[in-house]
Amino acid sequence: MLGYLGPRGTYSETAAHFFMDKIQSDHHVEMQPISSISHVLDDVESGRVQMGVVPLENSLEGSVLVTLDRLATSPLTICAEVVLPIRHMVFGLQGTDFEKVERVYSHPQALAQCRSTLYQHFPHAEHVDYDSTAGAVQFVATEKNMAIVAVGSLESGRGAALEVLIKDAQDTTGNETRFALVCRADRLIPLRPEVLASVQNASEKTSILLALGDDHPGALYEVLRVFADYDVNLSKLESRPTRKGLGSYHFYIDLVGDPKDEATKEALEKVRAIQGFSMKNIGSYPCFLLD
Repeated sequence: MLGYLGPRGTYSETAAHFFMDKIQSDHHVEMQPISSISHVLDDVESGRVQMGVVPLENSLEGSVLVTLDRLATSPLTICAEVVLPIRHMVFGLQGTDFEKVERVYSHPQALAQCRSTLYQHFPHAEHVDYDSTAGAVQFVATEKNMAIVAVGSLESGRGAALEVLIKDAQDTTGNETRFALVCRADRLIPLRPEVLASVQNASEKTSILLALGDDHPGALYEVLRVFADYDVNLSKLESRPTRKGLGSYHFYIDLVGDPKDEATKEALEKVRAIQGFSMKNIGSYPCFLLD
């Protein structure tokens, strides 16, 4: 069973369909829409579903923090990644008067990605968070209220008695989101060998979580210097609070390249050996781009 942020029509479902074709399995794998990102991660961790698809990062709004923070504390690992182009539409009832719209519903990431567009067209509207873009579109379709609209994908509006009020509502072009296929670290999901064979070194990553046990000047530099010395490129470095008090942080780092490469392996071994640090491997995985 593969769980994803539902209902049907979300970007997560598009990513889930992509991953379904990549999974090595001797039997049919079913897809299960789940009500929130947290619940997807809960169900994977508990074993109610074998794997899940969740958003990791958006090119406009940055990391999806509920996913990032959960990877720090759970036995979950990333098996694969896909980058999807994101095109948001604004849906409402036919004849909607933009000046009279009171509320715009969508997932908080989608609202943030369309913030300027929404303020321009609906200057008096409140932005209301919903668990998913598709759920927000369904809600607006059910309410039949001319004073509310929703932001979602074109797919999420199929079959709904709504009109596309604004096409390409995202504030800038090139809007993309990284989605991760996650599973328990002790129950890894294999991908088909021919799929892995087609992935080039530049399209592979290793993600780690680094905790500083001893905070001192140059502590993080000691780690970054190792990666520089071994010519290992980093595509992401982000700090998040450990929730142990103000000023206490751990760091998410994405390393680019083949995780089996000797330089990458040696660099990671060097980092593990540095005193005062703890390191958690969140996954070594292939990365795909969906046009």
